[in-house]
Amino acid sequence: MECEDRCHHAPGPRYDCLLFDLDDTLYPLSSGLAAECRKNIGEYMVQKLGIEDSKITDLCNLLYKVYGTTMAGLRAIGYYFDYDDYHSFVHGRLPYEKLNPDPVLRSLLLSLPLRKVIFTNADEIHATKVLKALGLEDCFERVICFETLNPTHKNISPDNEGDSEVGGLKLTTPTVKPFDIFGHFSQPDSGSVLPKTPIVCKPSEAAIERALEIANINPKRTMFFDDSVRNIQSGKRVGLHTVLVGTSQRTKGADFALESIHNIREALPELWEVEEKSEKVYSGKVAIETTVTA
Repeated sequence: MECEDRCHHAPGPRYDCLLFDLDDTLYPLSSGLAAECRKNIGEYMVQKLGIEDSKITDLCNLLYKVYGTTMAGLRAIGYYFDYDDYHSFVHGRLPYEKLNPDPVLRSLLLSLPLRKVIFTNADEIHATKVLKALGLEDCFERVICFETLNPTHKNISPDNEGDSEVGGLKLTTPTVKPFDIFGHFSQPDSGSVLPKTPIVCKPSEAAIERALEIANINPKRTMFFDDSVRNIQSGKRVGLHTVLVGTSQRTKGADFALESIHNIREALPELWEVEEKSEKVYSGKVAIETTVTA
């Protein structure tokens, strides 16, 4: 029987890149770093921005819900501050000693025959410290962090009259009254427009798309690991395959759910499978089949 004068290629591996969140994804929430981070954010808002202590919890929760991070929300409603100073205060005082080297995760990551990239809202110094503490600093191709998506990251007040010092701490307050975000939601018919943030971060779909562009990542061939349901859902909307980490309950937008990142091999063995593809090479009217490993 005559063979068609063309080649047939079996499909290759489904994935070629793994995109990982950092905090509470590569290490468990039980480490306590998240709680310390929240505490530091509150103290920054009181000590550096002059916000009343009684408003901190509710304001943090609302800004996080609306803008993805408290930092992005603070900038949106009118607070100006140096981003490096914020990160130094919020992350620089974290108890990194609570994180221990994770040789099991290191072995799993190094055995994965795929590109591996970190995507975090945190700053570069924090990401470097966390990866070093976990013993994973050489397991990833690159780190996409706050500075990657926000390269112009100096945002001090444009009007020095808004600056003052109290007890050696520089307070940077808005030169105009901050946007009343509580009033905005308590009076939905007031006609006020929710201000946008200049900060680019997850769970913004634009932020995820920008990160993919920077790292030259094809979302359709990438698996995204994150502990945030919102981040996972945004990732799904831009075409990523998604894995919710920190729970075994799969939610809307998550293709998979892992109680721990250590369960990755049990739940997703296909990531380690080197698929074989048959490539039919035709010479004249005789088909020669060779097997090539992908």
